[in-house]
Amino acid sequence: MMIKPELEERGISQKAFARMLGTQPSHLSELLNGKRALTTDLAIKIESAIGLPAKILLSAQAQYELEAAGGESIMAGGRHETVSVTIPAQDHNLLQEIVKRFGWACAF
Repeated sequence: MMIKPELEERGISQKAFARMLGTQPSHLSELLNGKRALTTDLAIKIESAIGLPAKILLSAQAQYELEAAGGESIMAGGRHETVSVTIPAQDHNLLQEIVKRFGWACAF
């Protein structure tokens, strides 16, 4: 998930971020470690707190759930697999910025 690197870059601890979001640190830890699904409410709070668009976070969550339901893993043998994410056209430039920031390979 793209939240962890963003927190590290900003020097925000998970505990402090949990307080910002009004959630328990254990809840946030489970989310960041893929043990809990991102909810719409929390995605909106994250967008308000650090500016990562809720639409992109929720789209990534939905894609992860689709992959998991199909029996395929996004991570296989320690390497990343290709994941497709659909975003609204108005967020295209923002996605390009996020792609650069996190070093993702992306085809538009």
